[in-house]
Amino acid sequence: MDVIRGAQVEGRRSVEHVETGLQIRLVHPDGIGEAIGLQCGDVVETINGHPVRDPIDYRFYMGEEDVSTLVRRGEDRFLFEIEKDIEDDLGVDFEDMPILKCDNKCVFCFLHQMPKGLRKTLYYQDDDYRLSFLHGAYVTLTNLSEDEFQRIIDQKLSPMYISVHATDPKLRAELLGRRRATPVLDRIDILARQGIQMHAQVVLCPGINDGQALKQTIFDLAARHPRVESVGVVPLGLTKFRKNLPRLDRVTRADAVRAIRQITAWQKMLKKRLGTRFVYLGDEMYLLTGQSVPPQSEYDGFPLVENGIGMVRRFVDGFENQIGELKNLALPPQRFVLVTGMLGTHFLDAMGKRLNQISWIDTRVVPVVNHFLGEGITVSGLLSGNDIGRALIDASVRSNEIVLLPPNCLNHNGLFLDDLLLKDLEQQVGCRVVVGTYDLVETIQNAVGGISASVGAGSEIAAHPYISSHQMEN
Repeated sequence: MDVIRGAQVEGRRSVEHVETGLQIRLVHPDGIGEAIGLQCGDVVETINGHPVRDPIDYRFYMGEEDVSTLVRRGEDRFLFEIEKDIEDDLGVDFEDMPILKCDNKCVFCFLHQMPKGLRKTLYYQDDDYRLSFLHGAYVTLTNLSEDEFQRIIDQKLSPMYISVHATDPKLRAELLGRRRATPVLDRIDILARQGIQMHAQVVLCPGINDGQALKQTIFDLAARHPRVESVGVVPLGLTKFRKNLPRLDRVTRADAVRAIRQITAWQKMLKKRLGTRFVYLGDEMYLLTGQSVPPQSEYDGFPLVENGIGMVRRFVDGFENQIGELKNLALPPQRFVLVTGMLGTHFLDAMGKRLNQISWIDTRVVPVVNHFLGEGITVSGLLSGNDIGRALIDASVRSNEIVLLPPNCLNHNGLFLDDLLLKDLEQQVGCRVVVGTYDLVETIQNAVGGISASVGAGSEIAAHPYISSHQMEN
């Protein structure tokens, strides 16, 4: 058993312990695992004598031609000597690994603003450097032991995604809810010297880390380019359940206009200096002001698209490039309802009008007010099933219409935030409901072709990896 040491800054443990070993969930046919007799429930304990704690260890140590694997089955242990090609693995899937818990108390933490009575996983605060490497989740680097920090270096876990929020140590401590100054640049510098690439994030809190503080943060990080590749600046999210927490102001239209003006000027300066704009604003900031998101050329290859930065631009451009495929189809009349959060109307309304110019398509957009978390939450990824159902009923949705949902409304088990299932929503509104992809043309093609991402609990769904990546950050 490998005990996780205390957090570096405050000394609180992330979790009590992480057991060594990965339990096999599935053995794929015709793989090495099946050939040597591995079974579901077996636990891979070591590879070439190295303890296996998680999928990162597994991938790291499997990259040899000769592999010695110790497997536990009940009370028995088996040692397998395997000769293979370097790129081959055991051909198995593992159960999910335990997630390291966060001990920060960020003033803007979305999880502290959730209503009571939801499933437990929605309240779990993670700050796991392994998720940063595997899935692009942002971490603060405050909940790392020295062994864990060294592991990032030794196993070259790159890139890492770091929640910075402010480079001033005292201000950062205020934002993270820590008692002591919380520096981050020293750790970034160590990782940079060791060749680790990094992306940084700032959750913008008006009156706290904006203005001059934001300028200091951006240019402190720009001085670490190219190891620090980019910075994303995204607005905080405040729900109606925010009580007994530090006072925060939501990002207003005026705040967004000011941030856009500042960052656009800094982008021009950094483009000349670094060859890249380096700092990018979340899509919500542009939509909040009613202006269009920047063109593709201003995103430098979309380094942060999965964090909601440039996602709208990719979505709109993809639609423009592929809408001709729909025009070339000769199909019976089809009616579609495009569901979105309130901000989505800024670009979906125009897309709906373009679709209605196609002879066989009749479409309309239904924006959903977020009564579940509060009307100030306007993104589609935080909509509840019941709010969507209410909006569709109020819009008099008809049985011959197909409702198209954004993919980030549901988790990988097919649950909305309020635990409603897709089939429950279909029963409420009395028509077919399809979970779309991040490609509207593909979504429509799938819908008319009978291909649907409609799922029930336990099924897989093509979805954005986070409910709302920056708002759920800690």
